[in-house]
Amino acid sequence: MTMIRQTRIFAPHEGLFAHQLWAETVIGCIIKPVVTKFHDALEWHWFTRYIQPTDGDMDDCIFEQIPQTFVDPHNGIHKSIRFRYAVKDDTCATFEEECWQLIDNAGCAISDFRTFPILEDLGGDRHLEEPRTLERREKRAQLVVEFYHSIAELILDALIGPDVEGHFSLPHHQANPAQETPFHAFHHVFCNASDVPLYVSAIHNIPGNMQNRPRQEVQYYRVKF
Repeated sequence: MTMIRQTRIFAPHEGLFAHQLWAETVIGCIIKPVVTKFHDALEWHWFTRYIQPTDGDMDDCIFEQIPQTFVDPHNGIHKSIRFRYAVKDDTCATFEEECWQLIDNAGCAISDFRTFPILEDLGGDRHLEEPRTLERREKRAQLVVEFYHSIAELILDALIGPDVEGHFSLPHHQANPAQETPFHAFHHVFCNASDVPLYVSAIHNIPGNMQNRPRQEVQYYRVKF
């Protein structure tokens, strides 16, 4: 039997994580070691990053249990990674104990491990168009988690580091902006195959005159793949 679980890992604003590649470093220090060690016990896993104000997204944890030192005193922002996984029930306690130890050793913080409502989330309205029958919700949740798991596996396979400062990165972080990396190709194929709209917004400053004050105008441009 499989346990479908999650935790939300908060990264501090000082030390090892005080840079733009903080999320890759959380992945490299915590997630990659634990999923590598428990590979045979995991059915799937995936993760996403967040930078939020304290009055923003505080779900999937008991935020009051996260020390205030994890909130940037200058802007009130906190940084976190949601880590979702399906692990064999007889290994779940050991897996989460190992995960907690890696989190603590890295100087990060969590409030708890908890159940991940996969059908409500990945089979919910955000991930499924009409008709939203139970059968389609179950099928879509499975398809989406397989997709998200493949993204996570690609990230772990491509992860670079640690460097001399203990930081991790991905190939596109080190490449020339004009150079295509494999992750550009993955992004291109998804957008090309699905024709999902991608819009770039550009803010134009419109100068004023005797009759009108200066103003800004936002224009949207669709990018084709």
